[in-house]
Amino acid sequence: MRKRMGLMLMLGGVVLAVMVGLMMANISRRAAAAKPQIKLVEVVFATQDVAQGTEIKAEMLVRKPYPAEFAPASAVSRAQDAVGKFTASNVVKDQLMTSAVVSATKQAGNLSKSIPKGKVAFPLPKTDLLSASDAIKPGDKVDVLVTYKMKVSSRTGGEKSDSDAHTTQTTLQNLQVLDVGAGGSGGAGQCRRCRRAARRPPGRRDACLIKNSDSATVDLALRGTEDDGNKATTDGVTEDSTVVDYKFRKPQPAR
Repeated sequence: MRKRMGLMLMLGGVVLAVMVGLMMANISRRAAAAKPQIKLVEVVFATQDVAQGTEIKAEMLVRKPYPAEFAPASAVSRAQDAVGKFTASNVVKDQLMTSAVVSATKQAGNLSKSIPKGKVAFPLPKTDLLSASDAIKPGDKVDVLVTYKMKVSSRTGGEKSDSDAHTTQTTLQNLQVLDVGAGGSGGAGQCRRCRRAARRPPGRRDACLIKNSDSATVDLALRGTEDDGNKATTDGVTEDSTVVDYKFRKPQPAR
């Protein structure tokens, strides 16, 4: 009798557990049915900042799901539809790629659309070695080094004499190359159009500085792709400072 009673209790427990399980499954199904389903579509995003007129490469793009409700009809859905083409305007990291920013040809005469509010574009002479060798490309970041030739007056034995001396300083930093163009038959006629990076102050004063440097030697220093874009503090370099800092021996007249 006790065994029969125990068996009945066990069977009752099993039945109860099954009923609870069915009840929970039913509740879960109802909750899933009540939850709104968000439809997603695959679209293409930029993985980095890309300057206008740059040829689009596969590593610049990533395909990710995006709510279909907010995806514009012009969104690029496949990376291969953009690779090999050119950016029609500046593209920033994580920007959704659309047909408006992808061009089958490299567009010209559209430079003003790439200049942020408060910034300016200004040509730099293509005379330094980096520029002349085409090592600098659109989208690169550069620093501008300006070398001035100055007159230094000295007095020896009561007589005054003038001599030429040079001083070099990093004047502008973290400029972004917008375009590389040729304006004339080489030499100083060729130019690089640059602007300040977005984190920097407006560049109108910078343009004045570059213009005032026409009589000086202007060289570009290329920054690496992993550079943090911070401004470095440098001291102007002259012959005397080089002699002191690097312990050169200054030539003396033979006796």
